[in-house]
Amino acid sequence: MPTFRLSYGDVFEFDGQSPEEVVPILSNMAILTSSQEVLFMKRKAMEMCEWNGGDYHYGSRELFADSMIKNGLLEYVD
Repeated sequence: MPTFRLSYGDVFEFDGQSPEEVVPILSNMAILTSSQEVLFMKRKAMEMCEWNGGDYHYGSRELFADSMIKNGLLEYVD
């Protein structure tokens, strides 16, 4: 199973089958979350945009994770 590194505030590594698994990881780490996943990803996308000025897409887990990879917040470690 691949290892991923999330570099958003703190650096955190997790094992997952795909980068899309970052969404429940972020949700579990969040103080404020939403029962609707798309609303949660939208709020996180806005925060991340303010964090580093990147463009983040939140229409699906795949788009969100791909945006995080392109903007350097998520990477494959192993």
